[in-house]
Amino acid sequence: MTGTVSELILAALAFLAIHIVPSSVLRERVVSRIGEKAYMAGFSLLSVVVLIWLVMAYRAAPFGNMLWDAGNGGRHLAMLLMLIASILFFSAITSPNPTAIGADKMLGKESAYSGINAITRHPMMWSFMLWSIAHIVNNGDITSIVFFGTFGLLAFAGTFLIDAKKARQLKDGWGAYEARTSNIPFAAIVQGRATLSITPLWWRILAGIVLFAALYLLHPLAFGVSPGPI
Repeated sequence: MTGTVSELILAALAFLAIHIVPSSVLRERVVSRIGEKAYMAGFSLLSVVVLIWLVMAYRAAPFGNMLWDAGNGGRHLAMLLMLIASILFFSAITSPNPTAIGADKMLGKESAYSGINAITRHPMMWSFMLWSIAHIVNNGDITSIVFFGTFGLLAFAGTFLIDAKKARQLKDGWGAYEARTSNIPFAAIVQGRATLSITPLWWRILAGIVLFAALYLLHPLAFGVSPGPI
């Protein structure tokens, strides 16, 4: 570790590259040669190694060069964003979603179009984007912007990369799914292409609030900083 911002940027670029380049260019070719299981095993291992490098580079990089200080206003905004992110995250991990690996058969089920999927077909990615924004707002130094921005940028790009991959794999079936859902939260509902139903969401919303409360309380213990207003 060199403990420089340059190494952090290099690790960030490597993390983005191993997720974006194979997904958009090489994945199908590699899978056709070595198989899906071998590809996923190798990709997962490489992802973990580069993630560890990114985290270590962030911890070693110097803090300074503050571009802004959002103050308590930023902290209040972050709490709101993290509450929404927690609800999206919990909903994503408890709701079957056709964008997940191996979930293609869900396209024929009504659950693919209801609940959190009616709000956005990428709830997990949007939870990461909101998490990234919340931390960038309250950490206005270059080091933190590079680190947290990497995850937000990857999540944003991921929504389009996943859509493109599914469109190639499922063709007309994916087109029909896209017509009834949206990437941008609530867009399909506002446009009348999807219907919001509280029945599959209410307990996930409550659990998301509990998750947010747990993250809020554990944040000082895990990171030594309280996320609440000063």
